[in-house]
Amino acid sequence: MTRLDAGLLTLNGTLIAQLLIFLVMVGVLYRFAWGPLLQILNERRERIQQGVEATERAKRELEEAERERQAKLEEARREAQTILDRIAKQAEDLRRELEAKAREQAEGLIAKARAEIQQERAKAVEDLREQVADLAVMAAGRIIGESLDTKKHRELIERTIEEAEIRA
Repeated sequence: MTRLDAGLLTLNGTLIAQLLIFLVMVGVLYRFAWGPLLQILNERRERIQQGVEATERAKRELEEAERERQAKLEEARREAQTILDRIAKQAEDLRRELEAKAREQAEGLIAKARAEIQQERAKAVEDLREQVADLAVMAAGRIIGESLDTKKHRELIERTIEEAEIRA
């Protein structure tokens, strides 16, 4: 073999040896480094995916909680309005009831006052009759110039007044 053949062989031998070493290194790296590295990357991808899913779930739950809060708030507003309406109706009913009681009391007071006025009027008429009778007896006594029987004349005058009232 010549030197040229020996150099080619060495070169080819070196190249083949380097190629074999490279392939062995790739196999070792694939076996001991690439597999665990891929496993770490896959685990990380799964954790990220779970985080994204958890975030989406939390977002949906937050939106649902917000809808529930809005619904409860609306329900509370409706209940408050219902209570306010009921209170307003009760207040109006109470006002009407108090007005009716006040009106009844006023009418009772007016009726009582009218009855008292009627009694006072009747008493005044009776007092006036007595005074008119007394004056008539006194006037008749002076006209006649003598003392008359007061009891008889009073009866006569009262009967005359009653007849005058009947005619009127």
